Amino acid sequence: MKNATKRFLTLLLALAMVCSLAACGGSSSGGSTSDTGSGDSSAASTGDASTGAATSDVNNDADGNGRADKVVYASTQAYSSLTPFLNPKTYTAAVFETLGRYHDYGSDFEGLLMESWEQTDELTYVAYLYDNIYDSEGNHITASDVVFSFETVRTEGEISQTDVIAEITALDDYTVQFTWADTPVTGAFEQMMSLVNIVSQEAYEASGDGMASSPVGTGPYVVTSWTSGVSMTLEVNENYWASEEQVKFDTQKQNADVIEIQTISETSQISMALQTGEIDMTEDLAATDASSFEEGGAYSDSYSVLEQADYAPKSILVNVSEDAKTSDYYLRQAIMCAIDNEYIASVVNGGSNQAVYGLGAPSNSDYDEEAWKSYLPERSVEQAKEYLAQSAYPDGTTITLLLIDGGINNDIAEIIQNQLTQIGIEVDVQAQTFGNWLTNKGDSTTWDLIISELSSTNCCAAIYQNAFDTRDGSSNEIFSTDATLQELLEACIFVDNHTQESVNAFQQYLTEQAYVIPGLVQINYNVYDSTLISEIVYSGEGAVLPQAFTYIGVAE
Repeated sequence: MKNATKRFLTLLLALAMVCSLAACGGSSSGGSTSDTGSGDSSAASTGDASTGAATSDVNNDADGNGRADKVVYASTQAYSSLTPFLNPKTYTAAVFETLGRYHDYGSDFEGLLMESWEQTDELTYVAYLYDNIYDSEGNHITASDVVFSFETVRTEGEISQTDVIAEITALDDYTVQFTWADTPVTGAFEQMMSLVNIVSQEAYEASGDGMASSPVGTGPYVVTSWTSGVSMTLEVNENYWASEEQVKFDTQKQNADVIEIQTISETSQISMALQTGEIDMTEDLAATDASSFEEGGAYSDSYSVLEQADYAPKSILVNVSEDAKTSDYYLRQAIMCAIDNEYIASVVNGGSNQAVYGLGAPSNSDYDEEAWKSYLPERSVEQAKEYLAQSAYPDGTTITLLLIDGGINNDIAEIIQNQLTQIGIEVDVQAQTFGNWLTNKGDSTTWDLIISELSSTNCCAAIYQNAFDTRDGSSNEIFSTDATLQELLEACIFVDNHTQESVNAFQQYLTEQAYVIPGLVQINYNVYDSTLISEIVYSGEGAVLPQAFTYIGVAE
């Protein structure tokens, strides 16, 4: 089967770039939405008519029910909890559902659990739910469950951006009112509606552990077994609530009877599991191992490879609070000149990365690589030493780098250590579990630099708002009290003023002040069994969706 290549990746990113700024906020809030398509994904097919014909005698649907019997997906990610209030994961997209979703990066937003919505005044949106929503245990989902889910996510899980909503009210059984604390920015409503999974309050409280081990959602699949750090089994929810007309997204599909998700900590072990046929698909293969499955490789007859840019860039945020040494302007400038992200991108993970030049990703519609690259200073050890000499630490110092342990973060940190050592700055690397990292990133005394994965399914401006907006009285990601930063932010994040020029002005200031040091976007190698799968599919948040894959040898 013909392999997907970098030409596909380039085309995908180019298409994302031409999304208009006007579309950045998603659908208009005119009180109703329309069916805009059959999927919410970034889908990639590496098959063609002749290949399909060649494998037409394959039977991956033994019972003839129109679904593949089983697909096994492997990831290095371990789930310590199955609570619904986590950032999007592969299993959450199958088990839980939100009020709405994006179909793809920067594309149309549409209601999922809500049938329609409207903006009634500057601060208020009203969502109208479908009246036939039931979870997998038969609990009827109403407006009170929506209020419960949004209120609970404020204090539990990984989602923190809901603080922009001041009040959530159930007006009746199927109508929910959202009141913003301040004028919502472009895409704010759509983002909030796509972040929070909705569950039954009764089922959540009855679980006894916040559904950490026994999730109950409205999604098309249910969890039938789970061993933390080992595997999870999902099976079709035979009582899925949505009618054929209400299925609009790839997340809602049921194209396989059983989805097994295995946790395999080492990418080399994942490669071996592919070679022995123990797993059918992964997106966590090292670049050095991918060649064995690409065209001309030892296993290319049975596998296909798709290169896919990760949706979340690795960026380095700089703590500018009085508690941090990096509050010193010249120290920040020295660090900015010393860290060469293009070199880092060319080395870690076998060089399978794309350097970025600001806080955002090429998939965001208002990412402007040419302009943002021009704002950056020349990477120069000598210039960095000159800046350091002007700082409060002319003889050098030690700073703390905070990161989530695992993946390529540790490799990035090691290179940063080496680059800063060249100018006299030592780096104390603190690699922590996600939970500890999440706690410590909110403590200005614990870090100077942090490797972050701030991202957005639509605009860079949405990232800026989440990271730096202090209108609700909260601190921002870097603890800045810079009034100019807030002024430039407010000049680019609202619907009426969101232009490429206003976005670039904000980004230029971030760079000039060395508040953010650009990083990279990792390229994932998606390897899949081409005797079972002809098309792999991703959600708008970048999660793999095995429920929506196109499977070979399935009865129609």
